[in-house]
Amino acid sequence: MFWSKTLKLAGITSLMMFTTAQAATFDKPETDIKYRQSAFSMIAINFSDMADMVKGKKEWNDAQFQLRAEQLAQLVPMAHTGFGSADSKEGDTKAKAAIWTDADGFATKFAKFTKDTQNLANVAKEGNRGQIKKAFGQAAKNCKSCHSDYKSK
Repeated sequence: MFWSKTLKLAGITSLMMFTTAQAATFDKPETDIKYRQSAFSMIAINFSDMADMVKGKKEWNDAQFQLRAEQLAQLVPMAHTGFGSADSKEGDTKAKAAIWTDADGFATKFAKFTKDTQNLANVAKEGNRGQIKKAFGQAAKNCKSCHSDYKSK
């Protein structure tokens, strides 16, 4: 019963954050680009630190992993905010035009990524490394799947 309510609450929170992120844009396209790139830089740092622990390249630290997972779950909806304006597809960006021409597909993938990172943060709190690694793998897989369709190299 507790987990059912917790998962429902997490889903609602995720949806609210995603909707809010979708609605926000900045005054200048360059600001959208800079904002999302900054968020993605921080996402990469958090992902990298967790990946090093998962792969055994770095000593496992439950508290550190949990912190990184929580930060990731906060950053992902923030990154989506930077895609609010179609004008921000021009300029110093690796974003493909498909983000705006396939807005529904992009929104679906980003919503899944948001949900997966929220799940990772929740699972990290429980401390079960097997479940953490599984949740991390799912979040990483969804992160990477977006790159092929929506990010230039």
